[in-house]
Parts: sequence; structure tokens; C-alpha cells
Amino acid sequence: MSNLEARLEQWRAVRAWLAWQQRQAEQTIRTLEAQLAAASPGRSAARQPAPRRPSSVPVSVPEWKVESVRTAEGPKPYSVHVGDCTMGEGRAISRDKARRLLAEGVEACPWPTDEMR
Repeated sequence: MSNLEARLEQWRAVRAWLAWQQRQAEQTIRTLEAQLAAASPGRSAARQPAPRRPSSVPVSVPEWKVESVRTAEGPKPYSVHVGDCTMGEGRAISRDKARRLLAEGVEACPWPTDEMR
């Protein structure tokens, strides 16, 4: 078996385990919801979704964000993204902080923004 075939089999095993884990979680949720419904007959066990924000209220998108990795010394900046970039998760930072991080050698997001296309 080649290295690629072995890696593929490992990832298939991970996928199968995650599917099993998902089924277990769903079964546990259904059981707990049924127990909650039985314990309080006047109340629905299903959780009500959070109220949606009206579309007229703008969602604040940061201008810049930094994605970090965990290290033994604490979080270390990994890459800098524009605020609406979907490639990386991160916390909001100022424009000056983004410039400092890039000057210090933190890599910029490789995904082109709309302005670059």
C-alpha cells in the first residue's frame, strides 16, 4: 500500500468515526429532549432559535483580522486577513496593527480580495 493510499484510508476512518460520533450526539439530544418534554408537559423541549437581527441593522465587519496559532508560549499571529475574508477565522485588529504584523513578517492571506480580481 502506498503512502497516499494509507493516508486516504486513515482519513476515511476519521470520517467514519466522526459520522458515528454525530449519530451518537443526535441520539443523546433526542433522548434529553424527550426527557425534558416528559418532565415539563406544558413546555416544548425543542429549543427556540434566537431572534434574528432585522436586516436594517448593519452587521459590523472588522476592517482587518489576524488568525493565530496556539504555541507553548501562547497565541502566535499566523496570517493577516481583510475583515470580510472567509478564508481565515480571527479576531479584529486595527489597520495599524495589521501593518505592524505584516512588517514583522506575518504572512498575508493568499486569497485575493474583490479589489484584486
